[in-house]
Amino acid sequence: MKARQLASVAALVLTLSPAFAQPAPGIKLSQQQQERLGVKVETVEKAESVGIVELVGRVSRAPNGVSPVLAPFAGAVTKVHTAPGASLKVGDPIVSIASRDFATASSLLKQAESEGSAAEAALARQRQLVDLGLTPRSTLEEAEVRASRARALVQENRAMTAGTAGEGERGDGYTVRATASGRLSQLDVRVGDTVDAMAPLGSLTTSKSLWIEFQTPARLVGQVAPGDIVTLPGGASTSIISVTDVIDPSTRSATAITAAPADFIAFEGQLVRARLSRATQAADLVKTPSRAVVKIDGIDHVFRRTSDGFAPIPVNVVGRAVEAATIAGGLQPGDAVAVSGLTELKALAAQGASSALRDHQGGAHTAHTRAWPDAGPHCRGRLRHAAPAD
Repeated sequence: MKARQLASVAALVLTLSPAFAQPAPGIKLSQQQQERLGVKVETVEKAESVGIVELVGRVSRAPNGVSPVLAPFAGAVTKVHTAPGASLKVGDPIVSIASRDFATASSLLKQAESEGSAAEAALARQRQLVDLGLTPRSTLEEAEVRASRARALVQENRAMTAGTAGEGERGDGYTVRATASGRLSQLDVRVGDTVDAMAPLGSLTTSKSLWIEFQTPARLVGQVAPGDIVTLPGGASTSIISVTDVIDPSTRSATAITAAPADFIAFEGQLVRARLSRATQAADLVKTPSRAVVKIDGIDHVFRRTSDGFAPIPVNVVGRAVEAATIAGGLQPGDAVAVSGLTELKALAAQGASSALRDHQGGAHTAHTRAWPDAGPHCRGRLRHAAPAD
C-alpha cells in the first residue's frame, strides 16, 4: 500500500513539474482543424551560428579611404573651382586662396633656391681647383657642407608650398589642388571665407571601402568579439573587425566595427540593421523562426508537428534575434514547428494538461476527449464545428 501511495505521489509531482521534467500532452489536430486555427509551420534547419543580438549601425567611410583637403597657409578664399560630389584627378584645382603667408613662403623659397644655386656653383669650382692641386682639400669639404645646407633649406621651403600653385600678379595667392584621385565628398568653404593655416576645407573620398559602426549595449560588452558574424540586409555577410571595451558615458554603449562587403550598396550616414552571430560546430543546435518560441509555465517551448497534430516541446534558447532563434536540444533539422496559431495551441495544451491532471486524480483515461469541450473561448468558436481528431 505504501509503495502504491509513493508511486501515486511521484506521478502527481511529475504532472505538476515544469515542462522540462514532464512534457505537456500532445494535441491531436486534423488538417482541417489546423486550417481553422490558422496554424502554419516552417521547417527547422541546422544552425551554423548562434545568434547574439540585432543592432542598428551607421555607415561611415573607412579611414584609409578619406583624404583631408587642407589649406597650408592662412588667407581668404577667392575662388571655388569645383562642387561637392565632383570627381577629381590628381592636380585638379579645388579652391584658390589669397595669402600673405604664402607670398612670404614663396619669397623664402626663391631666396633658398638662389642661394642653393650659388652654393652648387661654388662647390663645382672648388672641386675643379682641388683636382688641379691649386687649393687644399679642406676647402672642398667646406663647400660641400655649404651646398648641403642650401639643399636642405630648399627642400624645407618647397615642402611648405607643396600641393599649391602661385596665383595673382604678385604671387600673393595659391590654389589648393587634389593630392589624389577621388570624389570631393565635402567642401566647407565659400568665396570670402577666411581660413587658418592647416585648416580643413573638406574631404576627398579616395576609396569605396565602407565601415559600419554599431553601438553595443553595456550588457553585451565582452560578448561581442572580433570575428563574430554580421549578417546585413539582403543576406550579405561580413565579420566584426574591432570592438572597444570602454563604455561611452553618454550612450552607455561600446563600439563594434565591421568592414562592409565590396558588393554591399550603402551610403555614408545611412542606418542599417544587422544580425550578429557566432559560428558554431555544435551538432545539436538548430535554427527556427523566433516567433515559433512561446512561453509555457515560464519555460520556452515550440509546437512540433507530429503525425496527428502537435506536441509542445521544451527547448533551450541559446541565441535569439528578431527573425531567428538558435535552439539546443528538443528538435532535429527537418522538424516542422508551428509559427502561427500559437495562442490557440497554447490554450489547447493547457487544457490538455489540466484534463490529464484531473484524469490522474479521478482515475479517468480519456483526457483528450474532454480537452476540446473545455477549450478557451478564443479557440472554442473556431472549433465548434470541428470534431476532435481522436
